Parts: sequence; C-alpha cells; structure tokens
Amino acid sequence: MKSFGLTLSLATAVIAAPLTERASTWSGWKGVKYFFVFGDSYTQTGFDPKSTQPSTTNPFGNPPWPGWTSSNGPNWVGFLTATYNKTKIQTYNLAYGGATVDSALVAPYTPTVLSLKNQVQDQFLPIYGSHPSSVPWKDSNSLFAFWIGINDVGNSWWLSNATALYDQIFTVYDGLLESIYATGARNFLFLSVPPVNLAPLTLANGDYAIENEGKMIETWNAKLKNLTTSFSNRHNNTPKIFIHDTHTLFTNVINDPKTYEQTAGLKNTTGYCTAYENGTPTWYTSDPSCLYPVNEYLWLNSLHPTFPIHNATAASVVKTLGGSGKVI
Repeated sequence: MKSFGLTLSLATAVIAAPLTERASTWSGWKGVKYFFVFGDSYTQTGFDPKSTQPSTTNPFGNPPWPGWTSSNGPNWVGFLTATYNKTKIQTYNLAYGGATVDSALVAPYTPTVLSLKNQVQDQFLPIYGSHPSSVPWKDSNSLFAFWIGINDVGNSWWLSNATALYDQIFTVYDGLLESIYATGARNFLFLSVPPVNLAPLTLANGDYAIENEGKMIETWNAKLKNLTTSFSNRHNNTPKIFIHDTHTLFTNVINDPKTYEQTAGLKNTTGYCTAYENGTPTWYTSDPSCLYPVNEYLWLNSLHPTFPIHNATAASVVKTLGGSGKVI
C-alpha cells in the first residue's frame, strides 16, 4: 500500500453558543461514538469532510480503512477505530500531512498544507461544530484528539527565538481549543511530540541536531502540559483532558522494541531501507535489497514510522483513556 503526504487552507467560522458549564460527562472510551481528530502526517488518513461521511457500518467514511497513511498500514487512528474500539466509532479525521499549528508562524513544507488552524476553522467549525443532524455528537459521546507539533519543532528548533515562537504558537493553539470547547466539546486527548530527533532525518545531521532538537521537543511537550492545565483551570475543570506520553513510548521502542507486544518484531530502530521509503504493495513486503521486511523497520523513511509502533501507540492511548485524566 502506498503512503501519501496530504495537504489543505484558512478562514473563519461562526461557532455555536457555549453550553452551560457543568460537571464532566466523560463516560469512558467505551462511551465514545464520535471521534474528531486533528494533526499531521502521523495522524492523517486522507479523510475529505465534504465526501462520504463516517457511519456505524463505514467508520472512516472515506477513504476506506486504513486510509492514506504515512505508516505503510493503519496508523494509530485506524487502530483505535477498528482494533481497540469498544463501540462502533465514527471517526472524523481532519489531520493533514505536513501540518503545523499555524502556517503563518511556522511554514509547512508547501503552502497548500492545512494547518491545525485550518483544520479547526475551515473544516470542523463550519461542518461539524453546529452538531448537524447527520452528525449528532454530544459532549458525553465524543472525543477530540490532537497530535501536532512534530513539524513545528522540526521546522524551527534551530532558531534563536524558538522558545518565544512556541509561546506564540501555543497562544494560537489555546484559541483553537476555546473555539472547539465553545461548540460543546468536553473530552480532549493530546499526544506529546515523540523523539523525532532520533529519526533517521536528524540522526544523519549529527550530535548537535540530535541534542538540540531533542531539547526543543522537551520544551514543546512542557508547554503542552501548561496549555492543558491552564485550559482546564479556566473552565473549572469541566473538560476531561488526557495527555498521552508518546515521547516515552517511542523512546522505549527505539531502545528495546520488545517493550511492547506490538513492536516486538522490529529489527531496526534507527534506519530505513530506501526500497520501502515511498510505501510498499503490502504491509509486509520484503525487498531483496533490504535486510528485513518493511514491517521489521521502525522507520519507513527518514521521518515516518511504520504501523507496528502506531499499533502500540493506540493500545497505550486506550490505557491512558482508562485513567482519570493524565499529564505528562
């Protein structure tokens, strides 16, 4: 199956009036029927919100599961929807390959990429924010997930003003969360930025890049924790907030793939085989020019991991959602 990096634009939208403040109605992962997802290529499945919509018999809507992913198979969203689901989940995945939080602050690899800001303002708010009759989500049966920051850090970590820039980015991020909250969303999941400084792209640039990108990933993840804490406090702890420590999970797999059942078959956690880098005909393709089959490499190419670690991530996310609300 080929892997694709997808892309999208900007606008404003009228949002629904805020619901009355009240206690959290989180009913657990088993109670989630509507799953709204935002992010970049680690999350994208190629969903077009103007095409076939998800349903109980077609949970992805479009394209067919597992979608157009960067993992050469299902990604974490696909595994959550089809493998670790407790109910028939309808997944609305607005993530777009190459996304940053705001393209005006950190430019993506091409101007046509839909940023998190675009995903929220141009897609979620006008299409789903009003609780249309075709998508009658409620606060108690919906979950809003965000995995963003890989490209923000990757495209800016070397800048002398990177920390100040991240303050600006998180101000935008905070505003986007407020606009989603105003539509009635109450259950939020955030995935921290993984150690992409240990991906082949950065490894090839030597110790300075590995160390300093790593420091800025730590800074980003600390700011994510601060963002969610202030967001929760501002609303009297009404939103149910979960932060998944994806950074630790990836670090564990890189150091010892056998840490998780889903990644135990990985043989190479630092490099990739160029014969596989643009995707393969099957999830388990073995090319004679490569030492191992594609699914035994952690990295499909210089930046994107293969599906086994997405599987482990999804399984771990479900454990996080079973908690009382978790911080990094």
